[in-house]
Amino acid sequence: MLNEAWKRRLIHIAHSGSGRELNLKTRMEFPKTVLGQKIHQSKTMTHTFPWLHKIKGRVLQDELLASHTSIQIGGPADVLVFPEDTRDIQTILKNREKTPLYILGEGSNLLASDRGIRGIVISLKECFKEIKRPLFFKKEDGKRRAVIKVGAGAKMSYLAKHAARFSLTGIERLVGIPGSLGGAIIMNAGAEGTEIGPVLRSVTRITRNGEIETLKREDLSFQYRKTIFPGEPGIIIEAEIELEEGDRSEIMTTMDRHLSRRAQTQPLTIPNSGSIFKNPEGDAAGRIIESLGLKGYSIGKAGVSIRHANFIVNKGGATAKDVTQLIKHIQKEVKEKTSIDLQTEIVIIGD
Repeated sequence: MLNEAWKRRLIHIAHSGSGRELNLKTRMEFPKTVLGQKIHQSKTMTHTFPWLHKIKGRVLQDELLASHTSIQIGGPADVLVFPEDTRDIQTILKNREKTPLYILGEGSNLLASDRGIRGIVISLKECFKEIKRPLFFKKEDGKRRAVIKVGAGAKMSYLAKHAARFSLTGIERLVGIPGSLGGAIIMNAGAEGTEIGPVLRSVTRITRNGEIETLKREDLSFQYRKTIFPGEPGIIIEAEIELEEGDRSEIMTTMDRHLSRRAQTQPLTIPNSGSIFKNPEGDAAGRIIESLGLKGYSIGKAGVSIRHANFIVNKGGATAKDVTQLIKHIQKEVKEKTSIDLQTEIVIIGD
């Protein structure tokens, strides 16, 4: 049986349309199916990026996004860049002209198209990961608080545990969020009634014209699973969070309880993209879906998790088309039987 590395290699060769890597002499027709995944030929645009040699970080061309998303689905990106620093990002922004640009963190809460992405994808997975020591201060009421400066690429789980080591409370319930801080800020991620928005003190981003800008918390507007930024979109590279000093043992107990409950109720061992739907006001999307008997319902190789009905899992070889069709089916069933319009939380990108 082929291991995952060899499966990805074969699928990558299929995407390239020629077998140069294995000296294959025949050119394959598109679309086709390789190891259960439907492959479309990539219309690569890399010849229009002569400035890529200026990038100090890793640059991958025609790279399958399935290798970089938590649900392990996604066709090829024309260019996938892992920047080394801020200057790399500025180089891309100043040279891309009208080329589409997408930002990728840990690849959770994301579904990439089977046809992939025409343009440039920037992954912050390998940079901006520093979490600095807290700087403590006292408020007028005598309570001790602290500010932590954190890179946007830092995992939320690491940040929550780092804060706990210094007895800082406010984000312990976010320890189970699988994504990075940058993605959590964009979505105002939350769990068990705790959201990232209220603890933000500032956000530093690179604007679309390559300028570095710092926004205060009052410059931002927070909604359920969405943060609204002023002006044009930018790329978050750093943030400051402000937390209150608490009881370390209570903080650790809360984190342990949350992680234990998550392990018992969510499909952590099967590829997935996290919660698919936003919770309707006063109810839970998972409860509604389960009440309609849709746990385990599948389309292709994508199925509603038997552990948590608000999760769609990749049972092996699932496509983005499988997932989107399953999402539409769930929305249709819920609408017909409950009159509730389920809104997606997952972000869908690509052709």
